Amino acid sequence: MQRLKSIPFVLVTLFLFATPTMVQAYSADSDYEEVSYDDLLNELSAKKKHVIKNQTSSFDDVRLHAGIGYVNSFSNISTNNKNFNRHANGIQLSLGMDLFSSNWYSEGVFRNYGITSFGTEELSLKEFDLKVGYKDLLEGIWSFTLSAGLSNRFMRFSDPTQNINVSATTPSLVTSAGFLAQVHRNVSLGAEVNGRTSMISQTADRNSFDFAFRINTSL
Repeated sequence: MQRLKSIPFVLVTLFLFATPTMVQAYSADSDYEEVSYDDLLNELSAKKKHVIKNQTSSFDDVRLHAGIGYVNSFSNISTNNKNFNRHANGIQLSLGMDLFSSNWYSEGVFRNYGITSFGTEELSLKEFDLKVGYKDLLEGIWSFTLSAGLSNRFMRFSDPTQNINVSATTPSLVTSAGFLAQVHRNVSLGAEVNGRTSMISQTADRNSFDFAFRINTSL
């Protein structure tokens, strides 16, 4: 009988000794869970930063472009039931920017040919182009460009001996093709051919094309 009474006492004693061990094990498990949670938060934060960086990388590549060039123009002029093919040369200034990609760009180009004389003739010509273009790498430092857009030409053509006096402002469609050599991270050299077709019939300035050498800088 005495032995049976001692059994509960032994069980209570064992329980009291086992309780600190269970609490310690639970505490260790809790500490482990806290560390894992912090690691999870750090990993999610790193992934979030990586996603944000990828989303903004295309905008980081957007660059501005400015250029200057030497251009030769060949114009077809129709007036007084006659056709004249005339040549002029001048300078061009350009300003453009990437369209959220290093391949696509928009560009505005201004050309001034001054006054060119042919005997008693005088030709004065200015142009402004607004184009959207595509550029891609060919090989090494070389790349090609294709573009299209609208052009506005301001032309004066006169010859008193033939009773010619033309003053025309002509909107035209313009297409261009060229190539560039990237000689420096911010500098490229190249050449470009542009062709124009008048969008209106009531003009003496029918068609034209020009060939330009240019140097571009990127910012």
